[in-house]
Amino acid sequence: MIIKNKQWRLAASFFCLVSPLSFAQSTVPVTTEAAPAAEQVTAPALQPFNAVYEVFRSGEKHGDAERYLKKTENGYELGYHSDINWLIFDDEREERSWFTVENGQIKSNHYLLKRSGSGPNRHYELTLDRLQKTLKVGKKQKLQKIDWNDEWLDSLSYHSQIVLDLQAGKTDFVYQVLNRDGNPREYKYKVTTEELLSLPFGKVKALRIERYGQSPDKQVYAWIAPELNYMLVRLWQSEDNVEQFDVQLSSIK
Repeated sequence: MIIKNKQWRLAASFFCLVSPLSFAQSTVPVTTEAAPAAEQVTAPALQPFNAVYEVFRSGEKHGDAERYLKKTENGYELGYHSDINWLIFDDEREERSWFTVENGQIKSNHYLLKRSGSGPNRHYELTLDRLQKTLKVGKKQKLQKIDWNDEWLDSLSYHSQIVLDLQAGKTDFVYQVLNRDGNPREYKYKVTTEELLSLPFGKVKALRIERYGQSPDKQVYAWIAPELNYMLVRLWQSEDNVEQFDVQLSSIK
């Protein structure tokens, strides 16, 4: 049984589950012109979007969140913003990731998270120099002494990688993710079922994705809707039998 009256511990973003996984982006199929109609193939691709969510806890709304993806001169920018109030607790977060895509693989370049509200303000930042194979962390961009891994994703960009992998037909995912302090972690997810959800947005058929290989006291479920270009439509998390949040899609712009 989930207990719902203890302290609310917010994650940094949707998929930092660690961040909750703010997990996915929308994509659009790309059809090769040379293939015959019966043999048409699709290639994973990301499509810009703007989605608005309502944040619930114990069935009551406590705030709103927004996710977006846009193209930049050098690739993509994925962003997240939330403003949540609960009793005397206030939390506002802005999180952004800049990356490119090469052969279906996300290449993280820069990550930024700013947090304000109750308690001390926070600033987390990562810069991945893929030419020099270096990692710089923090507001002062201190060089991190660590062996380079070209498969590193940040706490937000791996959401887009999940979408690309779903488009490619994968159902089990293992990622090397740098947390907001620049320390590598292994994230494991798998598709477990398909469900029909009733959300503020309306009724949506979605794939339920679960994180595994972590403490049994922490549960993370995300729902991604193929019919909405693999949009993240719901995210639910609990820890130590305490529901942390239930984020549900309300609109897509």
